[in-house]
Amino acid sequence: MRRLATAIVLLPCLAFLAGGGTVAVAGSLPSIHVFFFDAPGCPTCAGVQRFVEEKIAPDPQVVLHRVDVHKPEGLELGEAILTVAGIGPDVLPAAPAILVGSTYRDKGGFDPQAVLEAIERARSTGTPDYTERAQRIRGLARQSLSAKYRRWGFLTVVGAGLLDGINPCAFATLVFFLSYLSFAGGGRRAMVTVGLLYAAGVYVAYFAFGLGLLHAVMSLEAFPLVRRVLYGVIGAACMVFAGVSVYDFRQLRAGNVGAVKLQLPTALKRQTHHAIRHGLRSPALAVGAFVAGALVSLLEFACTGQVYIPTLIYLSSLSETRRIAVAWLALYCGLFITPLLVLLGLAVGGVSSKRLAQAAEAQASRTKLLMALFFVLCAVFFLSRAIAL
Repeated sequence: MRRLATAIVLLPCLAFLAGGGTVAVAGSLPSIHVFFFDAPGCPTCAGVQRFVEEKIAPDPQVVLHRVDVHKPEGLELGEAILTVAGIGPDVLPAAPAILVGSTYRDKGGFDPQAVLEAIERARSTGTPDYTERAQRIRGLARQSLSAKYRRWGFLTVVGAGLLDGINPCAFATLVFFLSYLSFAGGGRRAMVTVGLLYAAGVYVAYFAFGLGLLHAVMSLEAFPLVRRVLYGVIGAACMVFAGVSVYDFRQLRAGNVGAVKLQLPTALKRQTHHAIRHGLRSPALAVGAFVAGALVSLLEFACTGQVYIPTLIYLSSLSETRRIAVAWLALYCGLFITPLLVLLGLAVGGVSSKRLAQAAEAQASRTKLLMALFFVLCAVFFLSRAIAL
């Protein structure tokens, strides 16, 4: 028994000498808690996910926490984790991102080497598990910042949607539609029915086109260089549109309507008028009105897309609004057809198409000035993002 006791005392000492002065006791290594902010289907997350699975997850000291920040509850938890970790109050969790202790690297400046170095620094001390404390303040952390992003997204959609709806080239087509509808006759009830079906066609086609565009833009998340070029091109185009809008404003104020640059080409104007005439002459008037609205909205896109495309790219570029981008898109399209519904109500109420045409001419110059301001703001945003990427 005495020999056994002596052996038990000496074994750790021998291990110490053999291991160069280090005694490794199983289970004594502190845990390194790593938080991976992820989102299923996120194009840019795939590379970071491979890095996490190959370099971080196999580490015996690492305790990996995955947080899906594209779900409302995940975003709330992610915000709370960053708050508890002491990350700057102006930072929101955005997939993909990794947090190790106080080291936070997101998609804007993700650095795998910095993450691995943070893990190495924590070998002897470990890092805290923020989950329990974060759960206690979940839903309360950084509400003002989230609200700010949502508010700016909402204001952008409302302003751009209404501006797009009163765009002179779209407004002129609305007046033509209503005047032709009045000419076709059929009474107020028929005018309301046909007008609403036409508006529905415009909405569905505009929404479907925007949905495809939104998906295409979001797929570029996996290609930072392509995104940078896209932002640069859109920013430069917006600067050009701003200058041309100011030129158009001056021409309209001077009464030179024919000199306006940003308008539908004559060939497309003829096609929109043909689509309206053909649709309203269709034996199946309801179907004809709906199809006419859809065709007109697509034909007008050469003009209305100047506002629509920058707005969609802006919304898809913000992580806080990307989760609800489809809802913003639905709202935008609803606001786009609001002027049509207002004009339809006026026409049903007895306002002549001549007065509607005069109103369209009166607001055209002011709309061009608003469009110039919109394009300047878009140019500043996209060019700054292109430089920052």
